[in-house]
Amino acid sequence: MIRIRIDDDLELREIHQRDRKKIYDVVDENRVFLKRWLPWLDYTKSPHSYLSVIKSWQQNIEMGTGMELGLFYHDEFIGMCGFTTIEPNSRRAQIGYWLAQEYEGKGLMMKTVKGLTDYGFKEVGLNRIEIICGEKNLRSRKLPEALGFTPEGTMKEYEFLYDHYHDCILYRMLKSEWPY
Repeated sequence: MIRIRIDDDLELREIHQRDRKKIYDVVDENRVFLKRWLPWLDYTKSPHSYLSVIKSWQQNIEMGTGMELGLFYHDEFIGMCGFTTIEPNSRRAQIGYWLAQEYEGKGLMMKTVKGLTDYGFKEVGLNRIEIICGEKNLRSRKLPEALGFTPEGTMKEYEFLYDHYHDCILYRMLKSEWPY
């Protein structure tokens, strides 16, 4: 089981089927807030919706092609942060994250992404880590920018959000540039 201790209060953990109700409840309580930037919310209508999703996350971990992890604060599930994709041959990964609204603005995701990036370079052996953010999602963009990730460009109409396409910015960090 993957567990990444961020600090005394914060931990990333591998998700299991027994966690599906916790995930659903947090998503459902934050549905309107999260829907502005996450395109998958309409597919999560019940805890049962997560059966195949969690199975896929577990398979990706086993194959080394992803590492989606639950974020726990004082042992309470509050969001997700992990490598949505890992390209083992290129030693490259992409980080995705979301957080329940009540925990925003406390620096929790900043610490988590920093810890996951460090883990990716030191434990997974990655050379490049990417983060893709909606161009207009200024709150999400502050995170890679504050950690020193380099914006590589804007990807026009990169993602479809329910009724429209939106542009996204690709950020990257190379192992040789990681200052921590």
